[in-house]
Amino acid sequence: MKFLAIMGHEETRPQIRDLFKRFEVLMFSNMSIKGCYCDKGISDQVWWPADKGVGSYSSLCFAILEDEKAVQIIEELESKPIAIEPDFPARAFLMNVEKMV
Repeated sequence: MKFLAIMGHEETRPQIRDLFKRFEVLMFSNMSIKGCYCDKGISDQVWWPADKGVGSYSSLCFAILEDEKAVQIIEELESKPIAIEPDFPARAFLMNVEKMV
């Protein structure tokens, strides 16, 4: 099993949800987040859609799913990025699920 999280600008949430639906992910979650910088010592992070000002509102959609389906979704994002602004496409994070109880 894999844990797949996809983060993008808030406006990309419908497209990310549609991506999960197209790959028949039956259960997934999403939440709004606000990306921002700490006061000191933080440099630009290319994977976090925020600036040094107010911060930008983002969406995080995530699911625990079969390995093969997770890889297919990652490959889809690599070949067809989801983006409102071309320089800031949605970012995906894929992690192994070691244990579920």
